[in-house]
Amino acid sequence: MPELPEVETVRRGLEKLILGKKISSVEIRYPKMIKTDLDEFQKEVPGQIVESMGRRGKYLLFCLTNKVLISHLRMEGKYFYYPDQAPERKHAHVFFQFEDGGTLVYEDVRKFGTMELLAPDLLDAYFISKKLGPEPSEQDFDLQVFQAALAKSKSLSNPIFWTRLW
Repeated sequence: MPELPEVETVRRGLEKLILGKKISSVEIRYPKMIKTDLDEFQKEVPGQIVESMGRRGKYLLFCLTNKVLISHLRMEGKYFYYPDQAPERKHAHVFFQFEDGGTLVYEDVRKFGTMELLAPDLLDAYFISKKLGPEPSEQDFDLQVFQAALAKSKSLSNPIFWTRLW
């Protein structure tokens, strides 16, 4: 599973490649990856512009015109961007075609990765339901709460790797 620094690297790379691009179509070859309503996903994603890229824990956030696409890479998920036509590859499962002719392809050998489409106002509730703790780099990070969690743990490594609420 990619660790948080690798997910941040993916976020930064995607941001350079797809920011400001308009999605013209989406093709889903493995529907089980889509955890929200499949028909809604296929209807709502085309026409959206990638306005920003974010990350919350190990989740990638594609902040679109009026939706947020949440993607988790799980064990082996990867994104590939092709400025022209995307080649046929065995483990390519989701294709985002852009108006400029480029394609973003999600590949996953094990097919464990997930995607969900949410309204932006549901994002906080979504991550609370996943029991994700605060981001260490965000302003709302509370060092005292983190120190209290460390004090309760007998092992130093466990709380450092927690992504859940303390």
